[in-house]
Formats: sequence, structure tokens, C-alpha cells
Amino acid sequence: MAGGNQGIAGNRLLRHGVGEHALARFDRDVLSIPALTHVLVHFGINDLGLPGMLGEPPATADALIEGFTALADRAHRAGLKILAATIGPFAGADPEISTPEGLATRRDVNDWIRTTDAFDAVFDVARAVANPDAPDYIHPALDSGDGMHLNDKGAEAVADAVNLDDLAL
Repeated sequence: MAGGNQGIAGNRLLRHGVGEHALARFDRDVLSIPALTHVLVHFGINDLGLPGMLGEPPATADALIEGFTALADRAHRAGLKILAATIGPFAGADPEISTPEGLATRRDVNDWIRTTDAFDAVFDVARAVANPDAPDYIHPALDSGDGMHLNDKGAEAVADAVNLDDLAL
């Protein structure tokens, strides 16, 4: 299996930001990689948190689901298996990032990700890093301190959420 990491901090599924959004760069950054067999997608938190900071309308659950479905369809048409991450908790972030609407959308999209057949597998980042007593928040032992980003233990929890059997051919 060929591999590559095309992640960009601040990147979004639906709108340009720090870089091109995932839907615009998927062909170049994923489908152009020779011998690729799987793609793992982990998007959504920036689609929900950045609009408040940038004065944009928030992403809706329907729009995010449509975007994820489009990525899955494109991956499958190319013969790739696609694994999706749920959107992690961010209720402890700055109030213009962590809005009630954004958190509700996160829960709706995560419910869809967990139950859809659009993906070949799901890695449940949200459950892996959530505070069990307040699941919209990162577990305190995994929080970098800003309520949105994970520390090294949190990154390990995300990695552990990927079932390596899902990466078998």
C-alpha cells in the first residue's frame, strides 16, 4: 500500500481556507497517488468552528454529509477503500468557535458517519477522545489546553481508534 499524508492544518471539507477544501483537491491529493488502496478522511471540525471566526455562515449537517458522500463516491469509483473519522469534540474552545449550532451539527454528522454505508469503515475519533461525562468536550487528559486540539496522548487515542484490519486489502 502506498501512503501519504495530505493533511493541512486548518483545512476544511467544504470551503477554502488555509488551503483548498477537500472536495477541490481530492483528485490531485488522493486519486493521483499510484498504487493507493485506502484513504482515511478526517474533516469537519474546521467546517464547524472556523465560520464563527471568519463571519461566514456555519456549515450544515446536510452540506457536510453531502461532502462526505461525494468523497466516498469518488474514492469508490477509483477502486479505493475509504475510512472516515467522526468529528472530535470542541466544546471547550473559544465561544465563537464552539457554538451550540456547531456542536449540534457535529453530533448529527457523527451519528450519520457511524451508521452510513458510504464508508468502508469508521474510526470513531469523537468517542476515543471525548470526556465520558461531557461528550462535547475533549477528555481533560487528552486536551492540549485549548478545548479543541489534542495533546500527544490524544493523538495516540486517535491512532488507536483506527482498526488496522480495516486497512487490509
